[in-house]
Amino acid sequence: MRKILIINRLGIGDVVVATPLAKLIKEHNEAKVGFVVAAKSADLLVNHSFIDDVFAYSKKNKEKIIYEIRQKGYNEAIIMDERLTSTLLAWKANCKLLNIGLEISLGANRLFKRVNRKVRAIEDYASYIEMINPELNQYEITPILGSPDENREKYLTQWIETQKKITSKLVFIIPKSAALNKNWPLEYFSEINLFLNKKEVVPVYIGSKNDVEYIEKIKGKKINAAGVFSLRELPTLAQHAAFAISVCTGPMHIISTAKVPTIVLYGPSDPVRWAPPNAFVLHSKLPCVPCGRLDCTQGTGKTCMHLITPAQVENAIIKQNLI
Repeated sequence: MRKILIINRLGIGDVVVATPLAKLIKEHNEAKVGFVVAAKSADLLVNHSFIDDVFAYSKKNKEKIIYEIRQKGYNEAIIMDERLTSTLLAWKANCKLLNIGLEISLGANRLFKRVNRKVRAIEDYASYIEMINPELNQYEITPILGSPDENREKYLTQWIETQKKITSKLVFIIPKSAALNKNWPLEYFSEINLFLNKKEVVPVYIGSKNDVEYIEKIKGKKINAAGVFSLRELPTLAQHAAFAISVCTGPMHIISTAKVPTIVLYGPSDPVRWAPPNAFVLHSKLPCVPCGRLDCTQGTGKTCMHLITPAQVENAIIKQNLI
């Protein structure tokens, strides 16, 4: 049996769109599949149908992970993030390198930058199957996340039923990204929240524990569920939503696996590469968009995210017959 390690220590969204590769490997090979991801993304892959081992990477536990990979016998590695540090990790774990990554990050800049194999990220990451099964040129690509723990299923069902008594429709909003230049102004979210309140909708806000205070500053009636649920519980909740509104961030990709219609506000990220098929994309017309940077170099005071107006979001909701 082959023992294949996939290394993708990029963001949560990257891990979501990388999951089809695990399914493809299992379907076309007798193989064990392991995944090395950043610690913040590890929960996504727990109780996963096609992933045998999840290694939650942090700088502090790097040597421990190398030891565990050796102990579990992984001997081949795909460096999906194509980072030099990931290449070295796999090499130290005695894995045969099916590809070599050389990318180095220096602040907001990158040297020996990863070259995209396909335009769309999900197709790009799935194409690594051709390193293992070169004869494959057509295959189904569907993101699959880990299942919620059994002892939480009942709680999730009860929680949804409680919220349905509060609002005319379940609407999820993901207002914050870890990348500051992907965020929409707080006052804009307040306008949208008040607009939804007038339609008897009390939105459910999703985020991490660190987002609780930020969400509380948004004006109007709302349900602040930041930090309440694990990442892999979000698709179960999103299945009951009428629609969602989100900035470009990892949880948006997570709820997209539930195929809920989502209005996504794009700034520096390229929607052609990253937007899920159920996304209604809004972005500004600035010539620098999308820049793909982690910082903004324009210095105008009005970023690409500022130029997406609440009126555009309201019009999108109406145009898509979401309310």
